[in-house]
Amino acid sequence: MLAIGLCAITLLTISVVLAASAVNLKARQLLSLADGAVVAAVDEFEFVADGGRPKIQLEQQRVHRAVQQYLSDVGAAGRVDNLRIARVQIMSDGQGARLKLSGSVQPPIVGWIIPSGVPITVESTARTVLSR
Repeated sequence: MLAIGLCAITLLTISVVLAASAVNLKARQLLSLADGAVVAAVDEFEFVADGGRPKIQLEQQRVHRAVQQYLSDVGAAGRVDNLRIARVQIMSDGQGARLKLSGSVQPPIVGWIIPSGVPITVESTARTVLSR
């Protein structure tokens, strides 16, 4: 009887560790996608004159399109379940952007307990700087 109880506790512990590891791994993968997408997005700047001096300016729709294009190019939808662009925001100075991505993870072994998966959300920020 004690052996059966010990085996049950061991299997439960292993399944919880596997599920936590899967969620952590997928969250890191989603963060990597967000980092790449926001860096690609801030490369979509244009120069504007600010008192005779050039200044970098980002435009909301170009940045959003760049994020979508990057995620499409790397096949992000096939890597993360329910991938969604939660927010793309230009920083107040117009020289950086914030990106929030969300998705879900179906944990191994105990996935039947959470049929919709575990929701994950990440945020990433990038700036582009004009220098000589």
